[in-house]
Amino acid sequence: MLDFTSMGRFSTLLRFLTAFFLLVLLIVIGTLGYAFIEGWSIGDSLYMTFITITTVGFGEVRPLSAAGQHFTIIFLVLSIGTVGYSVTVLITYVFEGQILNVMRERRMKRAIRHLKEHFIIVGGGNVGREAAFEFKKSKKRFVIVDRNPTQSDLSRDESIPFVEGDAINDEVLMEAGVQRASGLIASLPDDEANVFVVLTARQLNPHLLIVSQAAEERSIRKLIKAGANRVISPKKIAGQRMAAMVLRPNLLNFLDVIVQGGELDMRIEEIRLDSGSPLIEKTLREAGIGQHTGAIIVGINAPEGRVRINPSTTSTLSAVKLGEGDVLIALGNEDQLKRLQEFVRRGR
Repeated sequence: MLDFTSMGRFSTLLRFLTAFFLLVLLIVIGTLGYAFIEGWSIGDSLYMTFITITTVGFGEVRPLSAAGQHFTIIFLVLSIGTVGYSVTVLITYVFEGQILNVMRERRMKRAIRHLKEHFIIVGGGNVGREAAFEFKKSKKRFVIVDRNPTQSDLSRDESIPFVEGDAINDEVLMEAGVQRASGLIASLPDDEANVFVVLTARQLNPHLLIVSQAAEERSIRKLIKAGANRVISPKKIAGQRMAAMVLRPNLLNFLDVIVQGGELDMRIEEIRLDSGSPLIEKTLREAGIGQHTGAIIVGINAPEGRVRINPSTTSTLSAVKLGEGDVLIALGNEDQLKRLQEFVRRGR
């Protein structure tokens, strides 16, 4: 599929470089011509070249020989056409904002090169747009990879970094910093393209958390084999959510407020137990998280994402022994969650 926007940018840049090269070439030819024919110094030859090109009407540096006069006539004819074309192209380039676009792209690429532990969204369509909004709301650093960024609604937001290109290419994902990233979302509408993106990303970063969307149910297994940690089916989730809105509307409304934020000063957060945490090998009851922080632990996930359930069916969540890499699903206000993060690191 042809990217007409990229082709247009390349064509404009090519015309700009051609015009600039022709101007430089014209100056070089004029300077060397006068120096060779008249035997003038480079300074005098360059001055004569400029007053001839600009047709300002100043007198010659020195009287011209017959050969010099013939050269000036030919040079002047060439100058009128070349300078006219070059000036038109250069002014057009400036007024089209190409210089500003180039500077903005360079700043964006420089910012992306310094990103670490960020997230990559492949595809700036409907799914990618919603993922970007969530990252912005959570103040997480991210970059979007898209073949044609100008077609995405997100391109209007200059604070969002874009990498233009096809994410199935190693170079494009490396430009987005895939080797330094924490996670990647493959949100292309085509399942086959998502498979290639996931496969490429997994090869470049074996530790990357990869989540992909799947339009078709049969593509889920392929995406997991390609290296995706999780696969989401938007159609399936939409159906389940609509059913839940009918069957359990109050519960769903409450969860929406807690997860997305709203009038209540309360939200759900994930807290990971890194190596060295004093809570490792302790149960929730022994750790006394609620007493020290006020936060409520509503779930515990193992490092691979599996929900931790105590083998004893009679015990509660507070009896689950914590391990390195476990993720605590905590409910609380801003202060309580901050105290919990500090408590998990230091135990006090």
